[in-house]
Amino acid sequence: MTKRWILTVQFLIAACVLGPRPAAAENFKSVNECVAGKRVANNSGDKGVILRISQGTMCVVKLDATGKEQSSIFWMLHDEGGSAETNDKLVPGNYACYAGLPNQYTFNDLKILSGTSYEWAGQQGKFHVDPSRRIVYETGPLAKYTSKLLAGPSVGLNTDGGAFFGTHCDLQK
Repeated sequence: MTKRWILTVQFLIAACVLGPRPAAAENFKSVNECVAGKRVANNSGDKGVILRISQGTMCVVKLDATGKEQSSIFWMLHDEGGSAETNDKLVPGNYACYAGLPNQYTFNDLKILSGTSYEWAGQQGKFHVDPSRRIVYETGPLAKYTSKLLAGPSVGLNTDGGAFFGTHCDLQK
């Protein structure tokens, strides 16, 4: 074969491997999805390109709007053309909770007892999941928390009502 033919074949293989792919339908489930050069959006809708991984779970993204670098935990990002929503269900089980940078186990687990009841710190309560994936704690110790079902399945928790979930509780499989 000629060098030109070999280069043409290599180019076509690269185009197939690196070319457009279908958009993911939910937030990243692993830091391994943070690949340098990948176009992403965060949960606030800001778009950019991944530069590198930092601190084991952080994806450093150069934002299009400002040109500044922003670090995000991998589960706060999704493919630019996709949606942040997850198809996961909140199933009964033990969800270990983590917070901080780097993520640290909080020594407090969320237990989903059924499709409508939970336990936190030894106290039980009732909840429901809205179509928007928001978890509404109707009674019990988490009644004042804002929460959302994230990919994994994972439960995001905060106390300020915002879209950033500094605590996340992951289903233990």
